[in-house]
Amino acid sequence: MAIDPLILLPAAAGAVLIVILVIRLVAGRRDAELTEETVAQFLSHQQPDEIIEYSVISKDAKFALVRWRNSGGVGLIRGFGNKLVLQILESADIGKTNWRQENALYIPRQGFAYPPVIFTTTATERTVIEAMINGEKDAAA
Repeated sequence: MAIDPLILLPAAAGAVLIVILVIRLVAGRRDAELTEETVAQFLSHQQPDEIIEYSVISKDAKFALVRWRNSGGVGLIRGFGNKLVLQILESADIGKTNWRQENALYIPRQGFAYPPVIFTTTATERTVIEAMINGEKDAAA
């Protein structure tokens, strides 16, 4: 007696889904925490020769923008699970940024797999971010 594939495939998919959900419930969420200390420690390993000129962490602590004194580049740090990831923003990326709301910077990223970043900040930090971005736009011109 053979098992019908129309029954076997959905049953196997359901079993895999249940196992994934159980693992997720047992392990819990793993979100990297962005603080001034974790950003500085992360960057000391990623960019050891660079000196941080400015760093701003978003209000929801999901993203950080960093500008280096030596190279003058702007980096976007974000959590990816329990790891931190650094993306150096090119001048073309910075040219596409804009303020969607009063204190929310919209940073588009590459394609469907990488959703845009909405970097929320306070009014005082907005001036620092504008200086970072405008300095990079002026350097590219």
